[in-house]
Amino acid sequence: MTNRSPAPPIPPRPSSVGRREFLQSAVGASLAVAGVKGAQTTRKVATNTPIRVGLIGRDGHPEILLSSIPKLRNVQWTAYAKGQPDEDSGWVRKHPAGSHPPRVYEHYEEMLEKEPLDVVGICLPFYQNAEASIQAARKGIQVLSEKPAATNLQDLARLEQEIHQSGVRYSIMLDMRALPIFQAARNAVQQGMLGEPILISSQKSYKYGSERPWFYKERKTYGGTIPWVGIHALDYMRWVSGQEYAQVAGFEGNKAHPQTPGCEDHAGLLFQLANGGTATCHLDFLRPEAAPTHGDDRLRIAGSEGVLEVLEIGERVNLISSRGKTGELPLPPAVDFFSTFIAELRGEGQHLVSNDEAFSITRVCLKARDAADTRTWVTL
Repeated sequence: MTNRSPAPPIPPRPSSVGRREFLQSAVGASLAVAGVKGAQTTRKVATNTPIRVGLIGRDGHPEILLSSIPKLRNVQWTAYAKGQPDEDSGWVRKHPAGSHPPRVYEHYEEMLEKEPLDVVGICLPFYQNAEASIQAARKGIQVLSEKPAATNLQDLARLEQEIHQSGVRYSIMLDMRALPIFQAARNAVQQGMLGEPILISSQKSYKYGSERPWFYKERKTYGGTIPWVGIHALDYMRWVSGQEYAQVAGFEGNKAHPQTPGCEDHAGLLFQLANGGTATCHLDFLRPEAAPTHGDDRLRIAGSEGVLEVLEIGERVNLISSRGKTGELPLPPAVDFFSTFIAELRGEGQHLVSNDEAFSITRVCLKARDAADTRTWVTL
C-alpha cells in the first residue's frame, strides 16, 4: 500500500447526551434500531399457501436459506440459477432442501422470467448481488441477499430506490443477530444494565483458508473486507448497543496474502458515536489454520452503569453492572434467521433486519471503506 498523508485532526464531537436523557429515550432508541423502523407493507402470504423459493448462485452463505427450508411448513425450493456458466450444478439434485429437484437455469434472468417465485436468495460474487436484487424486485419477488447489499454507493442508491418503488421485502444475511450471545447482550442493554453505552469495541477474525474465490483478487469484484467481513461487527455493535455512528476513520491493507491483492487481510476502524461516545472495530483474515474454530468474534460495551463482554468462542456473555447483576448471562434459545423472514411474510412474526437497516449498515460499511482508502474522516 502506498504511503498517504496522515489523517486530519478529529472534528469537534457532538454534544454528549446526559444519563437521564439517555435513560428516558432508551426504549424509543432500542425500538428504532431493532428493526421496527421502516415498517414493511409487503402483502402477507397465507399459512396454507406454499412459498416458492429460488436461489441465485452459491457464493457466501446459501445454507442460511437451504438449511432452514426442510424445517419450514409449505416452503419449497423450486429453482436454482447458476452463479457461473461453468458451475457444476449436480449438488442441487442431492441437497436435502429440494424435496423435488429444483429446476436449474444457466442464467438468473431466465429463472426470474419463467418461475413463479415468492422469495429469492441471492449469493453471487458480491459485486453482482445488487443488480440481481433489482431484477428480482422488478418481478415483485421478496429478496434475501448475501451482504453487503451493494459494493458501491451508486448501486446501493439504485437498489434502495427499486426496493422502495416495488414494495417488496428486502433483507441481507446478517444472521449473527440470531445468535443467542448477541440476543442476550442486546436484552441486557435494553434492560438498562449498562446505563448509557459509551465505549464499544468489536473483533472479527477469520481463517483465510487454502484459497479464496476468483473475485477476491480485485477490489471491483470483491468490494472490500470492511463491507464483507466488517459488516457483521458494525451491525452487532449498533444493534446491541442501540447507538448510531456519526463519523469514521480507518486503516486497511494486505500484508500476508499477495495472491488476492483486492482482499484486505486486516483493517481497523475508529468511530465517533452520535451520543459522543467512541467505537472501534478490528478485523482480519489472519487467524491461524491451527485454531480450533474458523472465527473469533468479540464484542465489548462499557457504559455508564456497567460493562458487558461477548465471546463467540465458548458462547459466553459476561456482565458487570452497578445495578445488581454480575456474572455470566443465561442465553436465550437460538433463532433461525430465514424462518423469521418467512414468518414476517406470513404475518406471523417480525424478521430480524428491516429494509432500512439493510441499506443503512451497508452505507456505513461503504463509507468506512472509503475512510480507510483515503485515510480521512468521513461523516456518516
